[in-house]
Amino acid sequence: MDNRVNIAVVVGVIFVLAFAVTLTQSDKQVESQVESQFKSQVLEDDIPEELIYEWLKKYDPSEQTISVSGSATASSNPDSLVIVLGVESEAKTANDSLSQNSDSLNSVISALTNSGISEDEIQTSNFSIYPIYDSIKDSSGNWQQILNGYRVSNILLIQTDKINSAGDIIDAAVSSGANRVDTISFQLSDDKLEKISDDLIADAINDATQKAEKALIPLKQKIVGVKSVIIHDNVVPYYDSPMRTASFDGFAESSMKSAPIMSGDEEITTNVSVVFYISQQ
Repeated sequence: MDNRVNIAVVVGVIFVLAFAVTLTQSDKQVESQVESQFKSQVLEDDIPEELIYEWLKKYDPSEQTISVSGSATASSNPDSLVIVLGVESEAKTANDSLSQNSDSLNSVISALTNSGISEDEIQTSNFSIYPIYDSIKDSSGNWQQILNGYRVSNILLIQTDKINSAGDIIDAAVSSGANRVDTISFQLSDDKLEKISDDLIADAINDATQKAEKALIPLKQKIVGVKSVIIHDNVVPYYDSPMRTASFDGFAESSMKSAPIMSGDEEITTNVSVVFYISQQ
């Protein structure tokens, strides 16, 4: 009985090995047929070398490019006036200081609106309230911090298109209680800046093209296409005339009347980076 089982096992192993060998030979035969058919197809197509070269030049131009930057500049008159001013007040208690500040600031806002500035053109830029301390020496000779009161600061930002009214706006604010004028600046509005910048893009690209063409002359190359164009953010300088003071109490009222504040032209610059495809002339 045991001999019969052993013989059956041996016969089964022989059949399995024979089947595996047959499969391996079949796989190799199929692979050989596919490879032979592929080679035959390539030879029959007979692709010209010139066509292969043109294809590689079109889809792999990494070694045949030139990167150039270009710029264009224009001048324009500002159309936006920005003034930062406000009221600072001090009192023994925080409540008294805040009350005084609010009264003065309401007077300033009323004077501004009466001078032609709309409420939409006025917004709070900064508000703060903090204690004021004095340093004194006690009987032992040690310095101590003594609470002396509270200071409230409420700063307004005024942005308007009335750029010729800077002096009148400041006069109205100071006369009604403002005791801080931090900055006065003339700027370009977003709409005007965007329009000028858009008009400069074509000039900046032309500048980059001319630079590339001049650089390629001694190399005996020419521009055959454009790979990429990057338009950089614009940096727009503006006229900034800061006025900083804690109080105008020491100034005569006439000294602040009709302050001559004038704006100047603004320069707008657009920069681009262009990558050109190039080839032999």
